[in-house]
Amino acid sequence: MTDAQNISPIAEDLGQMLVAIALPCTKCGYNLQGLGADLDCPECSKPIRLTIFEVVDPVSKRLGKIPNPKAVGNAIVLAVFFFLCSITIAIFAMYAGAPSLLPVPIVFQQMDVSLCVWVAHLAGLTSLLCFIPLIRLRHQDELQACCRGIELTGIGLLSWAIAMATVAMALYQHAFHSIGVLYDTCIPGVASVLVFSGFRRLIPRLGQRSLAFRQAQSSRQRMNVMFATLVVFVVGRAIIQVFSSTSVYRVFGLILAVMSMLLIIVGLLTLLRNVIWIRKSLISPPPALNELLKTMN
Repeated sequence: MTDAQNISPIAEDLGQMLVAIALPCTKCGYNLQGLGADLDCPECSKPIRLTIFEVVDPVSKRLGKIPNPKAVGNAIVLAVFFFLCSITIAIFAMYAGAPSLLPVPIVFQQMDVSLCVWVAHLAGLTSLLCFIPLIRLRHQDELQACCRGIELTGIGLLSWAIAMATVAMALYQHAFHSIGVLYDTCIPGVASVLVFSGFRRLIPRLGQRSLAFRQAQSSRQRMNVMFATLVVFVVGRAIIQVFSSTSVYRVFGLILAVMSMLLIIVGLLTLLRNVIWIRKSLISPPPALNELLKTMN
């Protein structure tokens, strides 16, 4: 077989093309604009065609352009960020009210539990307010497939803010350990389920427009894991409710509940990274092949 027969059809097509726009090499960052598409990077010798294949994303082009992509990207990132802040602060409040048998740092013991819950309420409310632009755009053509997820997320964030306010008001009249499983578990738990259900319907659909999100199979946050962690938290809270304050099982239940909430924080941090990828792809979508290359004169 001759060398001419060994030439790839793709390489043969690229042989008459130049890089038309500023394109950094994906290995060293060298600007490849104006170079032949079938050449190698002059800085690191990586084939330019490989950079082209890594940058061009035909899937996102087929999905169509989302209206007001910056508002959509900012809304989803800020909603996840402030919801993460709200849950984190709520966990700090749980630490502050932990039994004396659990080795709790002095900084948590001195915290005002009611104030922490109010701050968690404000963070949850901020998450909802940041999400409003996406709620307003939910009926746009390109967001129709995400409409149910957007609505569930909005309802869930509203429910979470109300749940935190309810717990904070209950703390004015009761001690932390006596406000009841309804206030500190059931209502926030239902709100969290709604938020995670909305995220599960919304984020993977928006993520189809991000090459990094589609390729990150091992580091993509799965909402089913979050649901399972919530179940573990409920089990831990039930143990706390059943056993007395002097029982070692109560401490075990609190540890189980706190550890499950810490896992939720880790999950939301992963989710935040995922939506940052999505935001970047929405605001700066990858170029089409006909935008990236031009024919040699």
